Amino acid sequence: MTSPHRHRRYEKKRAQCSLFFQPDARRRRLLLGAAAALAATLVPLRRARGHTPYRQWDVFRKRYLLILTSRSDAEGDAIGDAWVALLRERLPLSRAMVSRARDMLRVASLLRTDQAKLAVLSHADARAMSAGEPPHEEYGPMPLQLMIDNGTHVLVVRGDFPLHHGYLITVSLLERAQQLHLSVPLEGKFGMAVHPGARAAALGEELDEPRS
Repeated sequence: MTSPHRHRRYEKKRAQCSLFFQPDARRRRLLLGAAAALAATLVPLRRARGHTPYRQWDVFRKRYLLILTSRSDAEGDAIGDAWVALLRERLPLSRAMVSRARDMLRVASLLRTDQAKLAVLSHADARAMSAGEPPHEEYGPMPLQLMIDNGTHVLVVRGDFPLHHGYLITVSLLERAQQLHLSVPLEGKFGMAVHPGARAAALGEELDEPRS
């Protein structure tokens, strides 16, 4: 159960980061005004330096947070639906939705070519994609990162997924961690590291904020 302190911290963080989920016109004004300050003050976990949210906006430029699933994995597709429903409840302006590919090879292709940023993968597919093993050897080892694990499937992201977006998504999903059997594999899994935003959310760390 989420403690009052953790809930207050989450609400503060969501309010502070709300500019990432604003409609187009207001979003542009907020981001353009904050870009200079962010470039100097936003230091994602002291590692991903020099990447402002404005330059990383690509994933949200079409106004929807798309989570990729495959029609060939019915269980994974249902899991994606459940996670998206929670994100739409907790982060409504993200306009989260499922995008269904015809099969896992198509999922691999979309991730490799940067046409998708997030995907729900079975453990077997996550291991194969990460290592470039059959049936995904055509796409080679993929530099994917982990966000969430429910014991059978993981939510993975490309390595360039924005830090604060990853943080907010993970915090939102972990609000139902017990109900949905969710955890963040802090030590990594299947040769993949944990996304730094997901790690920060799981450990309750504070991220650096842009100065007003």
